[in-house]
Amino acid sequence: MNTLAGCDLVPAAKITDAALRACRRLNDFASAVGILEVAKDKAGPHKEIYPYVIQELRPTLKEISTPKELGLDKV
Repeated sequence: MNTLAGCDLVPAAKITDAALRACRRLNDFASAVGILEVAKDKAGPHKEIYPYVIQELRPTLKEISTPKELGLDKV
C-alpha cells in the first residue's frame, strides 16, 4: 500500500477491497482508515472519483464493519 500511496493514481477498488479485508483479518482499524484516506486524498479535486470508490467498496464495508446496532460508537 505504501508503494501505491506514492503513485499518482487512485488505487483500484479491487486492490482497496483486498487491503481492507487484510486489515480486518489483522484487526487493524488504523490501517483501514489510512487506506480509505489514501483513496480520498488521491482522488483530489475530482469529486466523482471517491464516491465511486466507496460505491464499489460498499458491500465489503458492510460485510467487515461493526454493526451500528451494537452501539459501540456511544461507549
